[in-house]
Amino acid sequence: MAEPKEKKDIICVCTGTTKQKIIQLIENGATDIDKIASATGATTGCASCDVSIIELIDEHANVN
Repeated sequence: MAEPKEKKDIICVCTGTTKQKIIQLIENGATDIDKIASATGATTGCASCDVSIIELIDEHANVN
């Protein structure tokens, strides 16, 4: 697995989940935080990434 180019690419520090991975999941239909958590483990550790993931969902879900 390729490492993120910058630390800012990592949304969930606990699992190493990147912004790109979350956007990919959203574009493939994971439009709620539970689906993203299930697919990546994000939000299941310290949960400090919850707000960032919700913001990404708001930005990328239902974009036509």
